[in-house]
Amino acid sequence: MSNKKPFEVTEKAGAFVAGMRNPGAGETLQLTEEQARYPLILGELRRPEKKSQEAKPAATSNSKTKKD
Repeated sequence: MSNKKPFEVTEKAGAFVAGMRNPGAGETLQLTEEQARYPLILGELRRPEKKSQEAKPAATSNSKTKKD
C-alpha cells in the first residue's frame, strides 16, 4: 500500500516532476516519499507548510519582571 502525501511544486520544476506532468508552480502533487525524494533534493518540490502552525500566536511569558 502506498502512502501518498502532498508536495508543492516550485518554480524550478520543468515540464515533468517525478514522472508526472507539472501542474504549475504552487500547485500540489500527491506522491510517496520515494517518488518525491530526488525532486526534493533538486528543489523542484517542497513540503507544504502546515497552516495550523502559522495560525498559532507566539507564546508569551508569564514571568514577572522588575521595573527600575
